[in-house]
Amino acid sequence: MLKRSIKRRKKLRKKIISLLRRVAFGTLGLKVLASKEAKKGYSKALAKAYKLKDGLDASVSVVKQHGDDVLQDAKYLYEQEKKEEQLDSLTGE
Repeated sequence: MLKRSIKRRKKLRKKIISLLRRVAFGTLGLKVLASKEAKKGYSKALAKAYKLKDGLDASVSVVKQHGDDVLQDAKYLYEQEKKEEQLDSLTGE
C-alpha cells in the first residue's frame, strides 16, 4: 500500500511539473509574440505579402489582356473563314 502511495505521488509530481513547464513556456511564448521586435517582424512579413499580392494581380491582369486579344483575333479569323465559305458556296467552288 505504501508503494502505491509513493507511485501515485511520483505520477502526480510529474504531472504537476509538466503542467508548470507548459504554463511557463506558454507565458514566455506570449511575451515573445507580443514584443516590439516580433511586431516589427510581423509587419515586415505582411508588407512583403501585400507586395507579392500586387505583383500577382498585375500579372493576372496582363494575362487577361492577352487572353482577350487572342479571343478577339480568333473571332475575327472565324468570321473571315465563315465569309469565305459562304462566298465559295455561292460561287459553286
